[in-house]
Amino acid sequence: MARILCIDDEALYPRMIEHTLQPLGHEVEAAEDGEKGIAIATNSPPDLIICDVMMPKLNGYEVTQRLRRDPRFAHLPILILTSQTGLEEKIKAFEAGADDHMSKPFEPAELVARVNVFLRRSESVKALQQAALVQVPTVNSRLIAVHSLRGGTGCTSLAINLSLALQSIWGYPTLLVDLVLNAGQVALMLKSSLKRTWADITNVKPTEVDSGVLQSITSQHESGLSFIAAPTFPSEAELLTDDLLNNALKLLRTQYEYIVVDLPHDFSGTTIQILDAADVIVMLLTPEMASVRAAAAALDTYRKLEYKDDKTRLVLNWTFERKGLHRKNIEAALRHSIDLVVPFAPDLFIEAINSGQPFMLSKPNDKVSEMIEWFAVQISKPEHRSDAPAAPAQARR
Repeated sequence: MARILCIDDEALYPRMIEHTLQPLGHEVEAAEDGEKGIAIATNSPPDLIICDVMMPKLNGYEVTQRLRRDPRFAHLPILILTSQTGLEEKIKAFEAGADDHMSKPFEPAELVARVNVFLRRSESVKALQQAALVQVPTVNSRLIAVHSLRGGTGCTSLAINLSLALQSIWGYPTLLVDLVLNAGQVALMLKSSLKRTWADITNVKPTEVDSGVLQSITSQHESGLSFIAAPTFPSEAELLTDDLLNNALKLLRTQYEYIVVDLPHDFSGTTIQILDAADVIVMLLTPEMASVRAAAAALDTYRKLEYKDDKTRLVLNWTFERKGLHRKNIEAALRHSIDLVVPFAPDLFIEAINSGQPFMLSKPNDKVSEMIEWFAVQISKPEHRSDAPAAPAQARR
């Protein structure tokens, strides 16, 4: 059924894995160190890799990182199997690009369950990629930029759930782009490992960016949403040029009906580039003075950049329970109406972040989820809005 490569310097574990998986029809091949494992994978790519951490020559994190640099292994399932089970080790596995982290010694039934999940997910990703390749390009996607000059307003949470809402309501190819290049968390909040990121194409000349290059760094969430993750480390982001991002964006806009971009809290060259190109700017603020002042500064800059007022949609995220500034007072101070007020719901947001399960998927019936869906319809393409279901949440179900 599947060819599985086990990289481990202890001979016992490859034998145990073979004993567990061979009866299910899987072929298990072993490599006793990281270098040999990479050589075997390079010569004959497996369907899944199970890798130890502590090994001679190269440890498991280094093996994973090296494999992820090769576009052929961008979406290959990699399971880290190790006796190191602390939170720090799990984070290292995620940052290296592994799909999951499993403890030694392992339970055979758990290993079988995880392998089955990874293989099914891998087949789904392949199917989505094939569908994307045959998808007729749109003339121009609708670009939605999520922005705020003040951190902690919930930009990433909104960008993720808004993307999922657009994907779900219309069923068109939708892309979420993480451009918070120094500390983006989109992959984490989608419970996806950092397999490939913007950093993996820094060696590509802007004029050489094509669909194949961009597909190599585009990941697929199980919901069908496509996303491009920010680099793992800020130092990697420094190699990305405005020209590279600009050419990438131009090409992406021919391939997706909707593109949602999570922007950094600034007016850098990259940010202005996206804001200029955006059809809609979704700006977040919270009901407190510092956030309102930051929003006023952002709106003033938008006006100086000659953006039309109706290009910007304000979302007020009620991040604390009481004593916030009144909506009418905020609107008067900003000279701009607020399009959506997200109610105080700390448990909903925190649970979604910590579990990697966006509430749009885990709790579609929640009031906040339905409000996000309503807002998604309001900022959709005009031709789509004319055919919008009366109740998107119910229509989707």
